[in-house]
Amino acid sequence: MDRWASGIDTAWLQLEQPTNRMAVHGILFCEGPIDIDALRERVRERWVAVYPGLRQRPRWPVGRFGPARWVDAPPDLTEHVRVVALDEPGDDAALARHVGAAMSQPLPADRPWWSLHLVSGYRGDGSALLVNIHHGLADGVALNHLFHVLSDDPAAEGTPAAYAEAPRRPRRAHDWRLLHRELRGRVADLRGKVRAAGTEEGAAELRATGRAVRTSATMLARPPRDAPSSLLGEPGTTKSARWTSMVPLETVKAAGKPHGASVNDVLCAAIAGALRTVLGDDLPRLRAVMPINMRPLDRPISDELGNEVGLVLPPLPTDEPDPGRRIERVHDAMGTIKRTNQALATFAGIAGSGHGRPAWTRALVARYATTSSVIISNVPGPVAPLTIVGTRVRDALFWVPCSGHLALGVSILSYAGRVRLGVRADTAILGGEYGVDRLVAALDEQLAALE
Repeated sequence: MDRWASGIDTAWLQLEQPTNRMAVHGILFCEGPIDIDALRERVRERWVAVYPGLRQRPRWPVGRFGPARWVDAPPDLTEHVRVVALDEPGDDAALARHVGAAMSQPLPADRPWWSLHLVSGYRGDGSALLVNIHHGLADGVALNHLFHVLSDDPAAEGTPAAYAEAPRRPRRAHDWRLLHRELRGRVADLRGKVRAAGTEEGAAELRATGRAVRTSATMLARPPRDAPSSLLGEPGTTKSARWTSMVPLETVKAAGKPHGASVNDVLCAAIAGALRTVLGDDLPRLRAVMPINMRPLDRPISDELGNEVGLVLPPLPTDEPDPGRRIERVHDAMGTIKRTNQALATFAGIAGSGHGRPAWTRALVARYATTSSVIISNVPGPVAPLTIVGTRVRDALFWVPCSGHLALGVSILSYAGRVRLGVRADTAILGGEYGVDRLVAALDEQLAALE
């Protein structure tokens, strides 16, 4: 049944452009081969039959004014789910080239905007499953939900409800219901701070919140341009995909513990350190765009999948030589952002623009993008190893799309007690394949230093 797209989903559809395709790419590294017929049947039963967006494509309104409409376009699973033989010698480099090529190509406009590649010949008799899905259909949490749905045991112990439980049917006015829910929570939080203001600690927290909100509001109203660096430039159409080595989650947590820092704080500090290594010790402080999940992980996801993310703009301590201080600075910056409504404000702005012309959305997101040099996305992944039609999944990874002029995206995904980073880069701006390899090597050095 045809349906209207939400404002936020329409906005991500509107941001599609030849130099930055707005698809989210996720991959499951499998320890053996997978039967294509069994895979297609599982996709038919568990994906296509359940999630309307996977059997629809977007249609723009006359004059391109207002939200898009999802119209029925039943997928041909021989096209949407297909075997791709990996080039020799079937190693990580060959797989990275295949993913980079997928990032550079648009999804076909005449059918649903997703595909699943069963990549054969990876590391001998291994395989990989590459999911390509437009951001207008799903964000990172929704992609992880689809990973779980495809698995033999989607509800392993400890798996969040958003991943493990059957989806619910949504009510209408998605954008406005989310705004109402989030505003209600923030008003309750503010009331709690006001009530606590009678204590010295409470008063200090209320003052800090006021300062943070004022600073955030000023930045969103007048976004400053990020410091000049070689990460800035006019993106091309050729993209490169890479990934780092794995590191145990406990190792990352241990590195953050002395600073009271989270896994995200530690890994953002590592990204800042790697950028210093590649771009030089005289690199100024840069800023990142960071999607923030606003979807409750303890509740079932909507069967429309979609997006429930806002954006925040944290500074990256690329000007800081000391690794410990980098962690502290990221922790402090994220603590300040958590006191604000920055993610909610950007969500409202982007969702609102999705009800207008594409040029409005592109202009708004471009304002945010000019403040930053890199997009960093962190999504909690499977807590237990997955198995797909009898084949064990060794690891999982995803790549966040870039928008506007951004040339570099770094994605953080945990998997069964480990974590690694996915790198999506504009090949020309990063100095060719060699430049991308240098960045990944620098990230590996930073991760190794955590142990």
